[in-house]
Amino acid sequence: MIEEFLKTEKSAIDAILEDYFKAMRKSENDILIKDFIKQLEKFSINPEAKRIHPILLIAAFGGIVNRMYLEDNIDIVRRASIAVELLHEGNLIHDDLIDNDLKRRGKPTFHIQLKKDIEQIYKNQNIVRSEEKKELYGRDLSILGGTLGYLLGLDILKASKFPDNVKLLAINEYSEALNYLIRGQIIEEYMDDHNITMSMEQYLNIAELQKARIFEKSSKIGALLARGNIHYQIQPLSEAMLKIGQAYAIRDDILDIEEDILQQKKKFLYIISIQNTNEEQSNRLQEVFSKTEKLKSDDIKHVKEIFKETNAFIIADHFSKNLVEQAKKDLKEIYPDLNKDQKLFFEEFTEYIYTRTK
Repeated sequence: MIEEFLKTEKSAIDAILEDYFKAMRKSENDILIKDFIKQLEKFSINPEAKRIHPILLIAAFGGIVNRMYLEDNIDIVRRASIAVELLHEGNLIHDDLIDNDLKRRGKPTFHIQLKKDIEQIYKNQNIVRSEEKKELYGRDLSILGGTLGYLLGLDILKASKFPDNVKLLAINEYSEALNYLIRGQIIEEYMDDHNITMSMEQYLNIAELQKARIFEKSSKIGALLARGNIHYQIQPLSEAMLKIGQAYAIRDDILDIEEDILQQKKKFLYIISIQNTNEEQSNRLQEVFSKTEKLKSDDIKHVKEIFKETNAFIIADHFSKNLVEQAKKDLKEIYPDLNKDQKLFFEEFTEYIYTRTK
């Protein structure tokens, strides 16, 4: 059931996003802003995008709203749902820029996309310090592009066809989600630049701020738009989504292990492993993660072997599974219960997070 639901809703969201950017470009008079919107659209409209956040919003709305009114409101809530997708896109743009990542969803990251675009303009021109200017162009416009994504999401909620009092509640949750994302990024950058190795508690805190909270807020916005009961429906759903978001972050670290090692990121597996290493293993990890030159395939292989020898993979798997089981218990606390189809979706979604392979 979940694969079909994800596929159907992703297709609908993609179409709405395309219409949204098309309308934006059509209504914009300034040719430079129009071109920038086109760049943002190029980054956002990607077949590899999962659209999980708007799908959670839609599922939460459908789970709580009276089933008699769901069909009449589905288009309205789908259009409102792209608010959290644009919040997510803005965060990806800023995150990729801070980490200097080159690829996102199989394509250039936004700052690299912009850099490549300006390279074509500079191609046959004699520009003083052209390399520096290309880097600055990609960086500066990515800062603005990510911020614009946040603001566009906010505008979508403001323009949605829900009562003002309900929209105000949704906007408040959206603002809190943005605050959590920024706080998580600040903490992570402080720790990275001060060379502080995360504890398990610090990792989970950052995972909550950067991943879990946007899961929770997306679902909560959908539930609020459906006028769900705060204490008996929205609260347990929010608790479940926080745990699912943390499990999602851990699963990401398992799936992205080679890329994270290559970029010398000390994620969940590293934190577990370093607590269980002998002296030789510890020294080897410290050596690899402090190298100034690009890591080789043997370096990655050795780190993965140490992770395996210290049972980091097994512990991470069990930790993620435990979060999923706790989330299932939270979902059972929802009363009145979610509508049948959406209840099944959320139950299957918890397993999907734990077993996904990409």
